[in-house]
Amino acid sequence: MKFYIANFIMRKEDSSLRKVDLWSFKSEKSGKRFIVEIEYFDSGFKGIKFYWKGVKDSKNRYSLLTHDYEPRTIIMSCIQIMLDYYKKDSTCSFGFVAAPDLDQSKLNKEPNKRFRFYRRMMLSVFGNKTFYHGYDLDSSLYVLINRELIDNGTLSLESIEEEISNVYQGTYSLQLE
Repeated sequence: MKFYIANFIMRKEDSSLRKVDLWSFKSEKSGKRFIVEIEYFDSGFKGIKFYWKGVKDSKNRYSLLTHDYEPRTIIMSCIQIMLDYYKKDSTCSFGFVAAPDLDQSKLNKEPNKRFRFYRRMMLSVFGNKTFYHGYDLDSSLYVLINRELIDNGTLSLESIEEEISNVYQGTYSLQLE
């Protein structure tokens, strides 16, 4: 599958000891630059967020659509960054929230369109040999949890839920596929 080459920009650390790596890639189709944030959690879990740089100051930047009709290439570019982290640390796990479209009802309990698309991509690219695939439909959270760490008891769903809850207020209930 096609993807764009991403470049590491910098690591940000704030006063709360949160660490976030910033990456960037440019769409050959639209010329738009995308920013990818890789947020570190203590357990080796890494949260992935991305948005078009043109909307970086919007509070809805993760929900806004570009209408460039290349979601597979954009997601594959983010997956390449994930694979880079996995090559450096084969014990890491990943997760992301599939932000709802701005016009989507918040009362809808069905997984949103973005969540369904991301899920299909993750299952087709990663399969289930290396990672357990999990989700929380209420928050549209999708995770790829390192199978080896779960199987040997080093990591648990509860510890990941707690760690995410500490950073992002809320209650999470992950289900494995």
